[in-house]
Amino acid sequence: MSVITLKDVSKIYGKGDAQVKALKDINFTAQKGEVVLIVGPSGAGKSTFLTIAGAIQRPTSGTVEIDGQDISNLKSKDANKLRLNKIGFVLQAYNLVPYLTVMQQFKLVDKVKKDNLTKAELSDLLKKLGINKLVKKYPKELSGGQKQRVAIARALYAKPEILLADEPTASLDSERVEEVGKMFQDLARQQDKAILLVTHDMRLEKYADHIYEMLDGKLTKKR
Repeated sequence: MSVITLKDVSKIYGKGDAQVKALKDINFTAQKGEVVLIVGPSGAGKSTFLTIAGAIQRPTSGTVEIDGQDISNLKSKDANKLRLNKIGFVLQAYNLVPYLTVMQQFKLVDKVKKDNLTKAELSDLLKKLGINKLVKKYPKELSGGQKQRVAIARALYAKPEILLADEPTASLDSERVEEVGKMFQDLARQQDKAILLVTHDMRLEKYADHIYEMLDGKLTKKR
């Protein structure tokens, strides 16, 4: 069964002459165990798609289902609970808490959700991402690529069924892209996660099971 399904989803911003149709009748499904790329130029609607798939925004029309549950009109409290327990996000802004060290970012997650990665699993993840020696650093002391890898680790720490990532490799060199791409593929296969990556980075193409193109708010399957 599909873990994420969008049916005839549209998203409209503004009214009258200022109206912008960011998404146009999107139909999409994703399965556990797969990596899906959503590619396309800036302004095509990719980030809007991701936030609607993850219950951060509501669609103007159409339905969004997670594990067969219609989440299109969830109350804020229920949407927050859904994201906490099932969905991990890696956003372009990183969203790291500036006054917490890298390790404290994970301890913060522990305060709002139980059943996260064990210490050994977290240690292994940090090593895979090459950030195990940065645990005492604050975000301001990290490079863009390091912040990006911390954000990926924090999203995975909560053991989400679904990972939604917005340009997760934008600040990474080619060697790191290879490592992160392989890690996403392994997570999907071995831990039965659905991983959706919104990206311009075609270096990730070889790790994807399916590729969709977003153009002018319309989604087309390419592979």
